[in-house]
Amino acid sequence: MIRNKQTNRLNDFRRGRVNTRSQYREQLVIRNNLEKQFYRKLNTLFRKFLNVQLYLYREFGLYEPQIASQTLNEDFFPLMQSHYNRVFKAVYLNAEDKFNEQKQETFVFGRSIDFEQVVINYFATRQLVLSNITESLANRISSAIEIGRSDNLTLQQIAKLVSDKFLPISRSRAALIARTETHNAASFASNSYHLQVQQDLGTKMLKQWVSANDERTRPSHSQASGQIVDMEESFIVGGVPMKYAGDSAGGAKNVVNCRCVIVYVDERDIIV
Repeated sequence: MIRNKQTNRLNDFRRGRVNTRSQYREQLVIRNNLEKQFYRKLNTLFRKFLNVQLYLYREFGLYEPQIASQTLNEDFFPLMQSHYNRVFKAVYLNAEDKFNEQKQETFVFGRSIDFEQVVINYFATRQLVLSNITESLANRISSAIEIGRSDNLTLQQIAKLVSDKFLPISRSRAALIARTETHNAASFASNSYHLQVQQDLGTKMLKQWVSANDERTRPSHSQASGQIVDMEESFIVGGVPMKYAGDSAGGAKNVVNCRCVIVYVDERDIIV
């Protein structure tokens, strides 16, 4: 809960005229920068994990998928939580800046909000998904090792085989995770921010789904583009209700590699 003594002096959240394409580009710039930074860290983590596991296997013939997954989690989970924190902060500050330019006072971020708790709560909703990621990677390595054993390869040959196969996979997996988790966290943060605005100011907020509308856009997301609903309502995307782009309620088919954004406005704003 945000307790803000400044709220009483603010009676609206209006910006007047809101250009959705401009808002779309602005949000993507922020998310892409965060994604690139995170990809580098994630790729480094996966390479380190793979090299350590293959060293142990090459030298001692040791590889236990469950232990490997747990070992990866020890570094992966803190990295994810740190990234979520960075994403939430960037999204909140960007939202605040829009209204500081209009000479309104900051009224959400940096006051009495327990920011770390917001991130922790979000992270808790992602832990099962993140555990599945590390478990899947560990099991795929195990399967590759078993194939090498069935072909009577030496420990060194198996380690090289796994390395040659999984270094490209780890890079692509790092890119996918960086893109999807950045987008999902940013979308959740933006939705949470504007829900809090509506609650604290007593103003009526609306949200609009905006897609890229290019050749890579899912047909269902192109069809959803332009939908406007109340803050508490869901968009209907491919027949599935979603509170925001990246909402896990939409399932993997609507979330993975999604580039859509949500634009939030006061009900009295003009959307163009």
